[in-house]
Amino acid sequence: MIIPISHESNKVRRLPWVSFFIMACCLFVHILISVEIGKTGKELESTAKELLNYYIQHPYLKLDPETKKLLFREQKNEDVEEMLATYRRRESRKIHLFQDEEQQKLDQLSQKLKNTIGDVPYRKYGFIPAQKSFISLVTYMFIHGGWLHLIGNLLLLYLTGPFIEDVWGRPIFTAFYIIAGLFSGFMFSLYYPNSMGPLIGASGAIAGLMGAFLIRYWRTKIKFFFFFFIIHGTFKAPAWVMLPIWLALEIFSANAIDSVNAEGGGVAHWAHIWGFILGVVVAAGMKRFKIEEKYVHPKIEAQVHFVDKGYKAFEEATQKINEGKSDEAYALLLVAARKNPMDKDVVEGLWNQGKEIGKEKEAAEFYIRMIESEIRHDLMDAAFAHFADLKEKVPQASISMTCKFTLMTYLTGHQDYKEAKELASELIEEVDLNSSPGLLQKFASAASEHSPEIAKKVIELSLKHPGITDEQKDVLKTKLKELQSRLPESPPVSDMGEAHAVVSNTEQLTSELESQLGLNPEPQPAVEPEGQSELSPEVQPAVEPEVQSELSPEVQPVVEPDKPERSPSPNQPIMAIKATPLNVKDGKIALNMDQIGQQLLPLNKVKSIAVAEIALDQELPFLLIDLFMDDPKTKDQKIRTIRLLSTSFDATKFSPGIQDQQDALKVFVSVLLKLSGATAYADEDSILLDAPQRFSSIENYEKSILS
Repeated sequence: MIIPISHESNKVRRLPWVSFFIMACCLFVHILISVEIGKTGKELESTAKELLNYYIQHPYLKLDPETKKLLFREQKNEDVEEMLATYRRRESRKIHLFQDEEQQKLDQLSQKLKNTIGDVPYRKYGFIPAQKSFISLVTYMFIHGGWLHLIGNLLLLYLTGPFIEDVWGRPIFTAFYIIAGLFSGFMFSLYYPNSMGPLIGASGAIAGLMGAFLIRYWRTKIKFFFFFFIIHGTFKAPAWVMLPIWLALEIFSANAIDSVNAEGGGVAHWAHIWGFILGVVVAAGMKRFKIEEKYVHPKIEAQVHFVDKGYKAFEEATQKINEGKSDEAYALLLVAARKNPMDKDVVEGLWNQGKEIGKEKEAAEFYIRMIESEIRHDLMDAAFAHFADLKEKVPQASISMTCKFTLMTYLTGHQDYKEAKELASELIEEVDLNSSPGLLQKFASAASEHSPEIAKKVIELSLKHPGITDEQKDVLKTKLKELQSRLPESPPVSDMGEAHAVVSNTEQLTSELESQLGLNPEPQPAVEPEGQSELSPEVQPAVEPEVQSELSPEVQPVVEPDKPERSPSPNQPIMAIKATPLNVKDGKIALNMDQIGQQLLPLNKVKSIAVAEIALDQELPFLLIDLFMDDPKTKDQKIRTIRLLSTSFDATKFSPGIQDQQDALKVFVSVLLKLSGATAYADEDSILLDAPQRFSSIENYEKSILS
């Protein structure tokens, strides 16, 4: 199911009174008819039962075809006749002295049923093609078959009517709406001239507005909500894509129904189709002969006193967008935003247009002000949605620290911990001893719910703050002890049985791996017989017994303080092989390595581990984990490394019970350090993700390693 919920063209110069009046009339009429149907429904049911019982008791009487059709419906007529045939043969042998009087009563009951059905509001005010009436061709547009029918039509009317009314003016809009309804109903009757089913609903006239909207606002992006079983969400698509698709589906549905039932189905697809076509033709004619520019706009402009100074620029920019002049539209909106930076519609229009033409960085300045204004006015849902959009398109952009803190507190209160933690990670880089004592204490309290590590840092900073009293520090110290008890001390070792099974046939390192990494083959352990249980990860030794002997002092990294370090030479690059971790078990890590395939790497071969955050321009940051096979400080040979990227694997699979990706990565790296005995490069804080070094590119990171 796909439902339109909004679109970008959300500005009108005047209140759309005609559109609102039509919506109010449809609602009012529906309420009245709902009451009337409740009354006539009982009477109709009683009359139909009385007629049916009498006819079955007197099967030798004749019931006119129209009444049969109303009583039994076409598909049941033959079945009923077959059932009554037996009774007729039996009754034909009898003499019926009062048959004329009985036939007269049956005819009276038949006429009563017709009159009762005729009084049903749908038939009384709906348009019946077989009984063409001009009055009903008007009244049918205000009647709906239920609340879902009504709400669906009012939603489409709300999304199209006010904007066509604004650009065409009230008189033309009113005339067009009525004509579209008349035309769609009339065309429907041509397809089903003998139909006795009433046509009801405003959808034919609204389809005309949709056709006009396609021509007048063809580039406007419409926002849709979709729902498919448990999958749901929103997306945007331009009118010139979605409305023709809708028309194509209507044509397909109409033909499919006609092929099965010549009388049509429960949905008036042909009324929708011809209403839409009329809207396209009229709007194209208005555009071709420039009726808006010559006759409509001058009159509206003369009547309107603009309270919203940004509207004129917004309307002009919308026109430029519809003409395909995106750069000119952006320039108009930029000028308007500089004059009216608090005009939300202008700023949103500028931002959306900036994204279209690649100038989102310039537009971000105004978008940030709008977000901060929304936060100050407690419009938190809108502020967070806009902030997420901002960070997606311009990752380096940021709002003020106070607004960021307010937004983080709001997300924490709504248990949206993932986004709250991301904001907390940014805030921890901004707070210092000059920050407000109150802000620091609130920050620590909020962060403790989703980011114990960050809360710990904030408390440690607060304890140094001169503005915090001794009593408050005692409370913070208690909180710090509580947080320290929650932080993982001995992270669990992963035992991914399924992933390990995938590489179970690669116990012996292949020659390809040896040639790429220069590793010496190690003695292989004996294969356990079937049925022998493996030691669980918790009780496995950190390094396998047969490998411990290889860790002699000669192969450990040695720091020579008296020997000055040399600058790296150009012929000593880092040789990195990208890999995806599959499993950590028995002192080895299973890897899926680029151009090599699935292999097992003994962790005791890893000399050093480095972690860095890479923040490429206009892309989300990611973590790079290097498992160095050589000491990074080595200057006389190539530095070999296995490179893992946080974007290529899910760290939570290595840490059962931990759902947060950042915490899972921390546990993963901790396990590698523990099992390998490798040194942390450059320091343990950066390795355990407490303060990872940040680089703008992988090249800059490698230069830092070499230097």
